[in-house]
Amino acid sequence: MRLDEVAAAIVAEVSPEEAEYFPAIAQAVRRDPARAFGPGRDEPLAFGLAEAVALLTPIVLGALSAAATNTLTTFVETAAKGTSKRVRGFLRRKRAPEIAPPETVLDLTPEQVKEVTQAVERIAVSIGVEETVALRLRQALFGHLSGER
Repeated sequence: MRLDEVAAAIVAEVSPEEAEYFPAIAQAVRRDPARAFGPGRDEPLAFGLAEAVALLTPIVLGALSAAATNTLTTFVETAAKGTSKRVRGFLRRKRAPEIAPPETVLDLTPEQVKEVTQAVERIAVSIGVEETVALRLRQALFGHLSGER
């Protein structure tokens, strides 16, 4: 499973209205991951879609990249503190993880799958994604990473 293939499939399943924008959003996230969670009109992801839906692409790409590069623990610890300000702060620090290339192969253990799915749900809720959407995101992520989908 390649990173962007999995991420795009998850986003399409949970947020079909965001799916057509996935390539552009993923490119913007890779260009500047720290701004992916940032507020304001001058942010690269604030091109109208953000007002209509909570963008899931940055969350999914960030968590999958962290899992693939073994930085998930740090990402999870920061996200678990529960505020988007802290998540943004983590991403802005010099040690902020880069988003892995699209062709990165995801080869996760069952424990890593469990950890990343829980992390994604917590991150999503902490930045204001509705709990029902965050749960669907977690379920979709688990399904794709465990091979059930």
